[in-house]
Amino acid sequence: MNSYERHELKDYENAKLRVPFAFDEERLCAPKTAEKGKHYFCPGCQDTVILKKGEVKAAHFAHKASKTCNQETIVHKTAKNLIVKMISDWKAGKTESPKLRRKCGFKFDFGLYGEKTCEETCDQPMPDKVEQAVTEYRMSNGFIADVALMVENEPALAIEIRVTHAVDENKAHSLSVPFIELDGHTVLEKPNHFDPIRDNKLNPFTCNTCKHAEPKFEDKVTKVVKQTRIKLPDRDSCYYRYGIDKCWNCQREIILYTWPGDDWDTSPPKKKPIPQTIKFCYSRTIGHKYWANTCPCCKRIQGDFFLYGSNLFPFSRNDMVDSPDAYRQDMQKIVFCARFNRMLEKTNPASTHCVK
Repeated sequence: MNSYERHELKDYENAKLRVPFAFDEERLCAPKTAEKGKHYFCPGCQDTVILKKGEVKAAHFAHKASKTCNQETIVHKTAKNLIVKMISDWKAGKTESPKLRRKCGFKFDFGLYGEKTCEETCDQPMPDKVEQAVTEYRMSNGFIADVALMVENEPALAIEIRVTHAVDENKAHSLSVPFIELDGHTVLEKPNHFDPIRDNKLNPFTCNTCKHAEPKFEDKVTKVVKQTRIKLPDRDSCYYRYGIDKCWNCQREIILYTWPGDDWDTSPPKKKPIPQTIKFCYSRTIGHKYWANTCPCCKRIQGDFFLYGSNLFPFSRNDMVDSPDAYRQDMQKIVFCARFNRMLEKTNPASTHCVK
């Protein structure tokens, strides 16, 4: 190596710019898969970079100090080109579909407890209808998207890359298609996983847990009924609303009921047969007997304060109407209360089994 080459190499070694990916003559390459002897170029300024690939340090590209290139530009342009590469490889069958991290927007009115939103995050596969990704795409209103995902040759989603500055609010509100904003450094680490810092105008997303809450609820009810050895009343009667909760005393999961009437009702429920765990019990809290739920395992009363003072039944007994439509609406509220309170998750059968 002559003195000129040694001087050039020293410049590379002293450089502060980090180049995570570089272009060869055709494509974007990672240093691990790059080949020695080939020419590679910086995505930010197209200047030549040198491949460092030895046995001690991790493979990387080195960039000479530059007045025309900076770290922000390198990250910004590399992230855009990585997204294009990932979409291209996916459509060519070389890799799995990129995943878009979404937040469930399912909202439900819980009566006494107001409106709640799920907000559970899930990975949504990229829709198959996406054909390609294009960098620096000019929209019809003149704004340029960092990356546009195309469907039938029209932009369907704009992707903006943030390195140090967020998307300008004027641009955010003026983009004619839905958009997501991604952190540039995160894209470099996980190019096939889009985790938006923000999104705008995307179609509402509902997670699978919310979509399948009702069948999961019924499945869990069936298991608890079997474990506690009780018989569920006829559901076609549309009278006894039922939910799942833990007994305040023994902590086993049990079925609890509510029905139209008055709080601490001294009159028996109208529909017969009355579920076996509903008893006419004395309550020291209120000082008299009333029709209340009891635990099938430890036999302790499950008082109305316990039922309606939690999220189990998101309404009072006085609010219930004895009609099939009202019954279905009440049961839907109970189902989603159970979903939000994580009562639909799996339980160890041994911990819930009642011994009679």
